[in-house]
Parts: sequence; C-alpha cells; structure tokens
Amino acid sequence: TEEPDAKKAKVDEEEDFNLADITEGSITQVGSVDPARDFRTLIRQKSLPFGEVCQQLTGRIEQLLGNKNMNYYIKCIPCIQTFREQSVQVGNADHYNSYIQSLKTSIPVRGLQEFWDMLVQDALTLINKDEVEGSTFSSHDAKQFLTAGEKKEEVVAAVVDDTGDVDDLLDMM
Repeated sequence: TEEPDAKKAKVDEEEDFNLADITEGSITQVGSVDPARDFRTLIRQKSLPFGEVCQQLTGRIEQLLGNKNMNYYIKCIPCIQTFREQSVQVGNADHYNSYIQSLKTSIPVRGLQEFWDMLVQDALTLINKDEVEGSTFSSHDAKQFLTAGEKKEEVVAAVVDDTGDVDDLLDMM
C-alpha cells in the first residue's frame, strides 16, 4: 500500500508550495482575496511603479463594484482607505484624487449610491494640500466633495416628488 503514501507526499508538497505563494515576497499583483493588503505590500516592495499598482487596485475595485452587492462594497472600503493612506504616505495624491472624482461622477449612472454613502460615512474624500503638497485641492474642497453629491440628491428628489405644473418647477429654479 505504497500508493496512498505517495499521494500523501504529493499533497504535502503542494501545500508547501501554496503556503510559499501566499507569503509577502511572492505578491506580484493586486489579487481578489485581500486587495488592500496586496496593494500595501506592492507599495512597500517598490517592485512596480506606484501608478501601475494604483491602476491594479482601481481595476480590482471596479471589478468588485461591478457585482453590485453589499458584501463586495464592504470589501471595497478598505481598498479605498488603503489607496488613500498609501497615496498620502508616498506623497502622490494624483492617482487617488483622479480615481475618487471619476468614481463620484459615475455613481448615479452605475446605481452605486449605497456604496457612495459608505464612502461618505467613512469620510473618504479627496487628498488635500495639507496632506500632500502637490494636491490641487484645499481642505475646504475635500469637505465639499463629499457633501456636494448629497445636495444634488435632495434637489433631484424635490423635483421628482413635485407633482405640480411647469410654473411650480420654474419657481423652484
């Protein structure tokens, strides 16, 4: 009955190989299991340009958001938190600010308001000049960024709820 022992040895070898794969040194891209951790590791390793690692992370975030499911939204929040933290640490606000602005613009079209509300709740806003010197946004801009969407929502809701005539709509403007 040598056969079972041979199979067992093979399984043990595969387990060792897989354990080696998940160690920090072998992370070569932002994966789907723990994208935030992978992003941090890749930034720390400096094996890829910062912009490329950011692109991988945003690609992964977009993939998760495409599922339109609360569990995936919850997985995206630490990704965006880490994206912001690492961008501040590295002193490069451009990639994060561009992405978060683009994301905000796409929220209504993509039906991701629930996700956006989570970002607002966690105060994941633009990186401002006080945090990173090269940023083009003031701390006021950063605060306004999160509230601007809420005000638009209220105006749209008021117009939609109003069943009055055209004169009422014009008066509202």
